[in-house]
Order: sequence, then structure tokens, then C-alpha cells
Amino acid sequence: MSNSDIVKEEMEALIDDIKATYEASGKKVSGEFANGLAVTYSLNGAVLEGYAYLAGRAAGRMPPVENILAWVQARGIQPSTGTQTGLAWAIAKKIAREGTNKEYHLKIYEQVVTPERIQTIIDKVVSVNVQEFVNNVTAEMKLLTNNL
Repeated sequence: MSNSDIVKEEMEALIDDIKATYEASGKKVSGEFANGLAVTYSLNGAVLEGYAYLAGRAAGRMPPVENILAWVQARGIQPSTGTQTGLAWAIAKKIAREGTNKEYHLKIYEQVVTPERIQTIIDKVVSVNVQEFVNNVTAEMKLLTNNL
């Protein structure tokens, strides 16, 4: 198995585990989070890309009301007075003023992409590289021995 095979296999496993953690979290509304996960591969590695919104939002700027409205509608939340759009606007204003409650944040990437898991991936790649190096040196030694 080559380095790129190991990296691809491990990145696919990470995405599967992130999706499973997301599904089990009870935070799924539209499914857009899982659809937003992607991997970009390069010669020497890969980059995992995805949404960060499950980690919450700091106070400051108002989030897009359309996104909050989509969440309200997907959850089937009905305001006691007014419209869902008005409720979404009020929620967005509150988030802008106070941020989101850290108690409800889901640090999904930190749960799945742990230092131990990264070390396991590194160990697999190093193992392949060491074995390839040993094989190359052994083959060169045989050639040198045969040519003496």
C-alpha cells in the first residue's frame, strides 16, 4: 500500500467518523453539514474541509437571517406570536449580541481528529516509507554483491 493509498483510506475513514458523530449528536437539521465535507488531495497529503458552524459563533456580527430561518423551518419551530421570519431575525440579533451558548457547541472535528488518530496515520505512513527504504537498500546491496 502506498502513502497516497493510506492517506486516502484514512481521510475517508475520518469523514465517515465525522458524519457518524454528527448523526449521533442530535444537531442534524438539513444534512448540509455532512454534504459540505470534502477532501483535497496533494502530492504529500490531504486537506479536510467542512463547515465550522457547529462550534458556535462569537458575539459581534449578525448571522444571515436566511440561514436561521432555514433552521427554524427545518426544526418546525412555530413562534407564539409573529412569523418564522420575525423569529429568525430575533434569534440572529440575539446571536449578534451574545454569541451562541458554548454549552451547546459541538466540537466535532476535535472529537474525531484527535492527536492520537493523527499519530496513528503518521505511524502507518512512516511504516510504509521505512519498509520501502529497507527494500530499496536490500535490492541495491544484492546488486552490489552480485557485481563483485
